[in-house]
Amino acid sequence: MQTINPYGGFKIDKNELYKLFFLIYNNPTFKKKDLLLESGFGDNKIENLKYYLKHFNLLDKNYLPTELAKVVYRYDKYFEDEFTLWLLAYHWSNKISNPFLYYQLYESSDSKTKDELKKDFSSWAIMNDIKIDYKKDFLGGLVSITLNSFSESDAFKILNIFKLQNEKYSRDIAYKMNSHLLAYVLYDNRQGRTTISFEELLKEPNNIGKFFNLDKDMLLQQIYALRDIGLVEYVQTANLQHIVYIYQDSNLKLIERYYDQY
Repeated sequence: MQTINPYGGFKIDKNELYKLFFLIYNNPTFKKKDLLLESGFGDNKIENLKYYLKHFNLLDKNYLPTELAKVVYRYDKYFEDEFTLWLLAYHWSNKISNPFLYYQLYESSDSKTKDELKKDFSSWAIMNDIKIDYKKDFLGGLVSITLNSFSESDAFKILNIFKLQNEKYSRDIAYKMNSHLLAYVLYDNRQGRTTISFEELLKEPNNIGKFFNLDKDMLLQQIYALRDIGLVEYVQTANLQHIVYIYQDSNLKLIERYYDQY
């Protein structure tokens, strides 16, 4: 059974995260006492910031820098670029990393209050073998941490992933969807396929339609943009629309292309 992690109640603060990221990246053999000394953070905060970095795919299961971390460190180690924040939010939305965010992005619909989201997520979590009953309110903690992270300027607010209106949360119009970012998400979800239908791409969890909250017209515009820079082919026969995967290089190269250009 999958468990959930409320990160000890510590909110996302990109300044604190890049400080610890910097230390770990440059000193991968550091022990806990070294991180305590150099960061000035407490033991509990370090542990939970490391969980964040792991769930952002910047640290592996052994809490060592990933291949993605190497690219991010080289180009944007202070997490200043919106592109970088999109990458972190995307990996955080993985069902294993943050099942509540996964639910909110890919399974929920319509505007809901915080209590409604918590209630509906609980029902969904039980059906998906995710533990929600703990001695402490881990569920409420994760819900609050996640929702707050998309409304606070030192986290993901600038991305416009969610909006809060009349105490209800709903999807917003995403900010700065660069084509190389969409290509990274698209190819990260390729799963060995050579093509994907337009309808699948619109509705598939984790993929660009759902993650970026694209309707049919918006998705088609983004596909045209990807086609124009040679990353996909768009094929339409009768009433069927397919996207052909033609990019053969590493997904990380897509990220490097963005940083090199911008």
